[in-house]
Amino acid sequence: MRGALGLWVVLATSGCKVFDAGLIEPPEDASSSVDVPTVDVPTVDVPPSPTGLRKVPARPGAESEGPDGELVLFALRDVRLRQDADRWRDIGLDLDDLDSVPPVPEVECVPPNETAEPEIDGNDGIDNVFGNRLYPLVEIVLENLEEDSRTNQAAGLGAILLRMSGWNGTRDDPRVSVLLSQSAAGTPADPESVRFDGTTLVNEADGMPAPLPVWDGTDHWFARDDTFLMADENRPRVRDDNAYVSDGTVVMRLPDRVDILFFAGSTAGVRVRLTDAYAFGTMNDDFTAIEIATVAGRWAVLDLLDTGNNIGICVGTPQRNIVETQLDTIADVRSTRGSGGPGVVCDAISLGVTFRAVRAHWAGLGPSLPLPDPCTEPEM
Repeated sequence: MRGALGLWVVLATSGCKVFDAGLIEPPEDASSSVDVPTVDVPTVDVPPSPTGLRKVPARPGAESEGPDGELVLFALRDVRLRQDADRWRDIGLDLDDLDSVPPVPEVECVPPNETAEPEIDGNDGIDNVFGNRLYPLVEIVLENLEEDSRTNQAAGLGAILLRMSGWNGTRDDPRVSVLLSQSAAGTPADPESVRFDGTTLVNEADGMPAPLPVWDGTDHWFARDDTFLMADENRPRVRDDNAYVSDGTVVMRLPDRVDILFFAGSTAGVRVRLTDAYAFGTMNDDFTAIEIATVAGRWAVLDLLDTGNNIGICVGTPQRNIVETQLDTIADVRSTRGSGGPGVVCDAISLGVTFRAVRAHWAGLGPSLPLPDPCTEPEM
C-alpha cells in the first residue's frame, strides 16, 4: 500500500486540476482454417466518417477474395503503456468522430466534474486519455507496471495471441476470422515434450521449467483456458469472424468488455475491459511480424474501478474516494458509442496502447493464472 498512499498524498495535496477536462461465439475448428460462407462482403463497416481523423483502414472490396491459406498465429509483446513526451498523440484511434482542439473543443460529452476542462485530442483526432492522463497516475502506484508487464510477456505469461484463419495469404482479404487470447505459456520446445505443473510449464522428462520463448517465430504457445468457453478449444470467447486484411493491416473488432490482463510481478496487475474497441496491426512484407499492433477503445469508469483492487486501490478506503474524484475529472468519452450529446456526462476514458508481434505456433490450452488481488490477501 506504500505506493498507493503516495498517490493519494500527491492528488489530495496538489490543489490543482490533474487533468484537462457481444459478439456471438460460434465454434471454430482449432486445427484447420475456417470455411467462410459465400456472401456479399460490404466495402466498409460503418458510414464514412469526417476526413482527417484517425480510423482503421477500410475493408477491401470483394474482388480481393481468394482461396484460404494456412492458419496464422501472432504473439504480441512489449506493450507500451508509458506514453510520455507526447507519444500518446499518435497511439489509438479517433473514437467520437470529432477533433477536439482549442480554444473551444467540440466533445461528445462533458466530464462529471463540472469544473474540469474537456480533454484535448491527439493528432488526427486521436482519443487517448489513458496515455496522456491516466497512466501517469497509475505509475505512481505501480511504478514498474510497463516493465513488469513486458517481462512477463517476454517470459510467456499474458502475451496477447492473435490467431487468423480463412486468410488468402495476400495483403488484401475482405473477410478473415481472428481469435484473440492471452498466453498461459510459450516455449520453443516440442509441445509433446512439456506439461503443466500447476500453472508452470515444465519438461516432461525431468520436471524442470521448460525453455522460455525465444521470439524468433519458432515458439509454441499455450492459450489461457479461461478465454474459451468451458476450456473448449473450439469455442473461443473472443473471435471476429468478419475481420479483414487491408493493405497488410489486420483489423478485428473486439467484443465489448473482454478482459485483457497485464501482470505486474506476482502481487498486482490490471484488468482492462473495453467497449467500441479494435485490435489492428500491419504485417511486414513477408508476413512474419507486426512492427506495431494497436488496441484502442473506450474504458468505462465502472470497469476501471472494478480493477482497483488488483493494484491495491481497495474498496471502502478514503483513497478509493480520491481516485473516483479524479476519474470524474478525466473522463472524456461515453462507454457506448453514439450515446453522447450536449450536456451529456462522460462515463468512460479513451485508451490506446501498442505492442509488437512475431509469428508463432499454436500448442493448445493451458491453465489460467488469476490476476492478483492485494486487497483480499490475508494480513500477516
